[in-house]
Amino acid sequence: MERWPTAQVFIELNPTDEREVMWGTLRELGAGAKIRTGGLTAEAFPSPETVASFILRAADWRVPFKATAGLHHPIRAMYPLTYAPDSPQGLMHGFLNVFLAAAFAWHGMAPDNVERVLLEEDVSNFQFTDAGVTWHCQTLPTEAIAAARQSFCRSYGSCSFDEPRTDLRTLGLLD
Repeated sequence: MERWPTAQVFIELNPTDEREVMWGTLRELGAGAKIRTGGLTAEAFPSPETVASFILRAADWRVPFKATAGLHHPIRAMYPLTYAPDSPQGLMHGFLNVFLAAAFAWHGMAPDNVERVLLEEDVSNFQFTDAGVTWHCQTLPTEAIAAARQSFCRSYGSCSFDEPRTDLRTLGLLD
């Protein structure tokens, strides 16, 4: 008989709530944490400090997480908040910023640098090779990135399938 893969439950947390009991309970239950990283208004986007703090707590507790909402673009920048032609713009987190900040945090990067990765707006400061990724003088080998992806930063959500791929192609990061 074929077995289905085990599903993992992710529980959305208030990203500013630092109660240790929540993180301990998630770890004990084998559940993951979820952070909402955006929405339809500029106020719906948590600050880089809040996202960094959430990622660092999850890394310290060794609790996997996923990020949802607002991660349509690879790099942090100003973007329209909706698809309406007259949409207001807001500063959005980039999915590469979030994922790489998490991978670096998982492997022990200093907290202030984790936040700096989230704040990075220049894609040229990320150097991707077959051997891994380098941000300024910090390097993660491909195996370390794979380990973080498998055990920690499990997924992110975007309302669009095409927008992230188009942006990655425009940046020369995807064929």
